[in-house]
Amino acid sequence: MFYREAGQYKTTYIADQELFPVKQDRWGIFIIIGFSFIVIPLIANDYWLQAILIPFLIFSLAALGLNLLTGYAGQLSLGTGGFMAVGAYSCYKLITVFPETNVILLILISGLFSAGIGLIFGIPSLRIKGFYLAVATLAAQFFFEWLFGRVQWFYNYNNSGAIEVPVRKFFDIAVTGPIATTQARYMVVLCIVTVLAL
Repeated sequence: MFYREAGQYKTTYIADQELFPVKQDRWGIFIIIGFSFIVIPLIANDYWLQAILIPFLIFSLAALGLNLLTGYAGQLSLGTGGFMAVGAYSCYKLITVFPETNVILLILISGLFSAGIGLIFGIPSLRIKGFYLAVATLAAQFFFEWLFGRVQWFYNYNNSGAIEVPVRKFFDIAVTGPIATTQARYMVVLCIVTVLAL
């Protein structure tokens, strides 16, 4: 590290438990967030946004959830991708069934739905831990992969197996569908990850 926290004394417990206790860390995070919101949408092309940065942010959102489970609770889960898929498919189905509802509300409802499915798989696993919990969550991962690949209802009986999201607007800017720009999609995902990470 090129800096140290020498001279930055903590006099309260609240100051000692800050998210970024070192001043240089706080400034570094603010610079990275500002760069992500201001500079990247201006200089990145569609390939970088669509193929690299948006999936990176989505996977980092899944890593935040896995950090709660593994880092704070000490439980090992191998089915995080399956529960993430439950949230994604439930959000897609809610958007197609309720086209006039706010996108943010549908994202929150799909997160609650994914948490409910996680409870259904988690309650039988309450008495197991360690390796056995990892195997139980891995079984959930394989089940969801099979379910979403075989049941055509999840992708509206499309012959290609791909989902087609209808156009949804947020503050009169299209954020989903074929007319949404990659910059708009990037900003939506970045806002969600930033709010949930901080």
